[in-house]
Amino acid sequence: MINIKMTQKIAGSFILILFSITLLSCKTTEPAMDRSPGLDEEERNGLEKIFTKSDVFSESITGFVLYDPESESILHNRDAERYFTPASNTKILTLYAALQALPDTLASLRYTVRNDTLYFRGTGDPSFLSPYFDYYKVYDFLKNREEVLVYDDSHFRDEHFGEGWPWDWYPQAYAPEKSPFPIYGNMMRLHAQQVALVMLNEEQSIEPAYFEKYIENMGWDGDQLELVKRDRNSNTIYYAPKSDTARQVRNIPFIYDRELIAGLLADTLGRDVLLADNIEAEYDSTLYTTPAKPLYERMMLMSDNLIAEQLMLMISDREFGTMNTSRAIQFSLNSFMNDLPQRPRWSDGSGLTRYNLITPYTTAILLENLYQMVGHDDALSYFPAGGVSGTLSGWYRAPEGRPPFVYAKTGTLRNSTSLSGYLFTDSGRRLIFSFHNNNYVVSNNVLRTEMNTVLQHIRENY
Repeated sequence: MINIKMTQKIAGSFILILFSITLLSCKTTEPAMDRSPGLDEEERNGLEKIFTKSDVFSESITGFVLYDPESESILHNRDAERYFTPASNTKILTLYAALQALPDTLASLRYTVRNDTLYFRGTGDPSFLSPYFDYYKVYDFLKNREEVLVYDDSHFRDEHFGEGWPWDWYPQAYAPEKSPFPIYGNMMRLHAQQVALVMLNEEQSIEPAYFEKYIENMGWDGDQLELVKRDRNSNTIYYAPKSDTARQVRNIPFIYDRELIAGLLADTLGRDVLLADNIEAEYDSTLYTTPAKPLYERMMLMSDNLIAEQLMLMISDREFGTMNTSRAIQFSLNSFMNDLPQRPRWSDGSGLTRYNLITPYTTAILLENLYQMVGHDDALSYFPAGGVSGTLSGWYRAPEGRPPFVYAKTGTLRNSTSLSGYLFTDSGRRLIFSFHNNNYVVSNNVLRTEMNTVLQHIRENY
């Protein structure tokens, strides 16, 4: 005979166990909040007091995390799981994706030969005739080939401005257009010199000289006009000489179109370049010429937006044979970043759009993944050193006679400032930090000064 009471008791216990397991399985995973060994309570509270008593941080929505990779623990958490606009901290994502997806020597040109014709198309490589790189193998290749040159851009499946970029950035040097075949950094450089008025340099008014025909002199009647302004819908340059501007060079993005690129190439190479129309070509040859590391270093140290955008197009071209930033981003997230604690909302390569969102904790884990992938020396080489190099040359300086203690990527938009990287303490520890500040109205420098107070405290006390 079955013992009814015993059966009910067992069933009740089983239900209780199931209920407990269900509760545990539904519990949200939190970042580890373990203390670092030997961390004094007063030191921890001292850091918290900097935040809570700061009139500056009280004016900002601030996220911050201090992470110890050795113990895999969070030492300080201030909204580390909330999403923030990262600005150019987005380039950390781009760097990580490029290091994973692209070879050490980048593809610079894809081509195929049919009879007496060489069809070619760009890979997105931003180094071609760039003022920042002395790479001429693609130039020499195209100039010296005997075949007829035909340029094809049918694989470009994207917009030339990034998703969410403000429309009025079109003439700004920090927002050159994306393109399948960058040339001269996708910018023209107008040279001005001061004589009686600031006039165009007679010897060299603009680079490349191909753009001289686009300049229109508007004269100067004393009004406060801009010295140089590009038309919104064309490459026409309106030039108004002024008496209060010293010798200078103005970098102005140009509008991409295939006819312009063919014309620029023809003018530069000294030979005709034709345009492909509705061809179905198998681009069976690739020219590998550009070392990747110098591009990555310039992108990170100088926060070069064009390089960042073009790297995402290069990933798309390599993986899919077509160029589309969104496709490259989804591929990178799914292939290389599945272990991040919170999935980023990632929309462009450079961080110019405010659509990007990331958490401080995710940024810190990404930095540690990068460090483990490339090693100590290479990891630090990609990040500006505090008080020494790149965008940190004037900030976060170590005490006199000491080596840099901060290696970090900046990120700046109006009302947004980020800083994320590696911090070396006086006690010899390597820590990772990530600052994201949004929605404030004080100056960016005021925020940077306050962040410096935090970082110096960590250097001295951790």
